Amino acid sequence: MRPALRFAALLAFRQLRHRALASGAALAGVAVAVMLMLVQVAFRNGLYDSALALPRALAADIVLVSPGYRALTFSPPWLPRAALRDAAGMPGVAETAALYAYSGQVRSRETGGNLSVWLLGLDPASRVLDLPEVAAAQRLLSVPDSALLDRLSRQEFRAVLARFAAEGLARLPLYTPAADLAPVLQVRGLFALGPSFTIDGTLLVSDLTLHAALGVPLDRVSIGLVRLRPGADAGLVAAALAARVEGRARVLTRDAFLAEERGFYARRTPIGLIFNTGLLVGVAVGVVFILQVLNGLVDANLPEYAVLLAQGYRPAFLAAVVAQAAVAVALLTYPLALGLALLVTRVAATATRLPLGLHGADMAAVLALSLGMAAAAAGLAALRLRRADPLELFA
Repeated sequence: MRPALRFAALLAFRQLRHRALASGAALAGVAVAVMLMLVQVAFRNGLYDSALALPRALAADIVLVSPGYRALTFSPPWLPRAALRDAAGMPGVAETAALYAYSGQVRSRETGGNLSVWLLGLDPASRVLDLPEVAAAQRLLSVPDSALLDRLSRQEFRAVLARFAAEGLARLPLYTPAADLAPVLQVRGLFALGPSFTIDGTLLVSDLTLHAALGVPLDRVSIGLVRLRPGADAGLVAAALAARVEGRARVLTRDAFLAEERGFYARRTPIGLIFNTGLLVGVAVGVVFILQVLNGLVDANLPEYAVLLAQGYRPAFLAAVVAQAAVAVALLTYPLALGLALLVTRVAATATRLPLGLHGADMAAVLALSLGMAAAAAGLAALRLRRADPLELFA
């Protein structure tokens, strides 16, 4: 570091230390703004990760969906099972499986209220979900009216889970307004998946149980799963399959399917927009608070800056002092903001059972945004010095 820059850094640090108490409120405001940015990112991660939990668990290299498909959590429209049979005869295809996904409600015996659930139907003899607990207990679904319950369902299912733990069985009446007698699902096992922003819990049943309970035609598949033989190229098989089932189904590779699921929430729903807008608002608030610190610093040290200008230091040197002070503010407030954000997200994740959290890349990205806030605030603060007349500084 050149002597001038070293001197600028030392000067900025001493000025900040001298004005620490006077700038305490503004520094706290910077920390809170950065904390809100981190929390926004954590909640956005919770949205994406909860929405992608089931798609990621699907045992498929290629996925078939209806032409009108939007996202798995929105009761996807059906595609004909014949399209899945066509896929089974394609070169490179090892096996196929069908998943039936419907949103529904079950009645809580404890509260008398209804709980929203995903009802996922599958053939108990087929590999549909790559979840160890499902693989171990899936055969239990061969018994009519049997179900597996997601152990990570929201707190509303706490009583059901407690009853299962105590008795080894829990009965859940399925809410069907059109039926004279509501079917009762018997929870015989648990697995781990996690709730979403829109659904409280998930029940896994056999396709025959789903058909008997809701009258779902088994020739109407929600998601078609295709697994390939070792060495088969997913892109080539998907292209050939798309030509065969043209008009009846869309064909997506696993990566394309996951990218489309994430993109639906990021670009086609207001939820993703809200989180991104909140992040930008946090940036704007952070710039304002850092600018407040810097303006206080400049106002308190105008005579000293006048002396430096008289000694031959250029305005660029003063801009460097202000810039390094801004960077110091961003770096000093970030650890506090990160600690608060981790605490808030941990409490929220425990309460909601959603996968709220911050990844290393998220922390680095928000730190970069904090430094960008510092740069923007330093540029605005330095304008006052660049436009000022040195003679006026002496006055």
